[in-house]
Amino acid sequence: MQGHHAILKPFGEWGIKLTKHILDHLNWRKSIRVRLFGSIIISFILTLLVSFTWDSSLYKIPFIGPVLSLILCIVVFFFFLFLLLLPVLNHLRAISDGLMIIAKGNLDYRVDIPSFDELGIISQNVNYMADQLQNMIQKERLLETSKMELITHVSHDLRTPLTSLIGYLNLLKSDDYSDLTEHKRYINNAYNKTEQLKKLIDDLFEYTRLTSGSAQLTFEPIDMNSLLDQIINEFEPIANENTLTVITTYERRPLLGMIDIEMFVRAIDNLLMNALKFSFKNSTITIHLAVHRHQLVISIENFGNPITKQQELRLFERFYKGDTSRSDKNLPQGSGLGLSIAKNIVKLHGGKINLLHSNGQFTFTILLPNHIPSE
Repeated sequence: MQGHHAILKPFGEWGIKLTKHILDHLNWRKSIRVRLFGSIIISFILTLLVSFTWDSSLYKIPFIGPVLSLILCIVVFFFFLFLLLLPVLNHLRAISDGLMIIAKGNLDYRVDIPSFDELGIISQNVNYMADQLQNMIQKERLLETSKMELITHVSHDLRTPLTSLIGYLNLLKSDDYSDLTEHKRYINNAYNKTEQLKKLIDDLFEYTRLTSGSAQLTFEPIDMNSLLDQIINEFEPIANENTLTVITTYERRPLLGMIDIEMFVRAIDNLLMNALKFSFKNSTITIHLAVHRHQLVISIENFGNPITKQQELRLFERFYKGDTSRSDKNLPQGSGLGLSIAKNIVKLHGGKINLLHSNGQFTFTILLPNHIPSE
């Protein structure tokens, strides 16, 4: 090949590519057409060589001698041609059998690829087709399993507060209370259960909208410092009621992010409420905003009971609630969708969210594309 490169060097890269293309097509192992043509030539030559052994004797037979010689030549020619093309025929049979096996449902079956010619390409395509079909069926099964899990979780989470609500309403309906204080307590508990039901339904609707691809986001440039200040001003009184201190560390310069305000506020609120529920009393929640390598970095840090590595990996799963003993008993129980919703919202913004945990120190970090204004 180096000799060809030297000869065609004056023609440049085009000449070298053309030579390689021609040689590839003339390669016996890479082209059925070359193999077929070559097999015909070889069979013809071999037939001529063999025919020399009987021509002189057959031609002595009057009338039928030449005819017999021609018939024998044809038989010998096709015999040699069959032997030379037998690997191709076997490959075709293997492809046909493989397609039939796959068509009957055995998607684990793969066709052998003994050569790199056109049939080899067909074999690769058949195997690729089987891979794609297998992946599609696996995705369908996972989707079906996911739907069943969703129905199971929703049924369970709706039934629990609904059962309690019915119980309190029955007590009120039958006047089964001792005084006005107990009456108000029943009403208050029933109201809290309806709030819990409403939040679960809202979270479920939001999660379904985000994961189905039907969510329509409206992006606009927003100063992230101002936005976080507004969110924290609303969150801080709730944190103080739960004996938690909120600390903010910002880069005090315009940090623009292209976000959907309503969606992004929902994601931050979910992370802050998660920190609120699982923080030690009299501890701190720290919100950090900065720019790092052309990305906006928003982190929320809190301190609580440590979790296992397995629990870490499952925190962003839908309906995963972890260890309920870690949460504040005075706060309403969540739906298990908050972190999953936050993750999907951040993903729709072209960013990502991750968790760093060490000995009870939790840091949720959001990374978003940065849009710094030109000075």
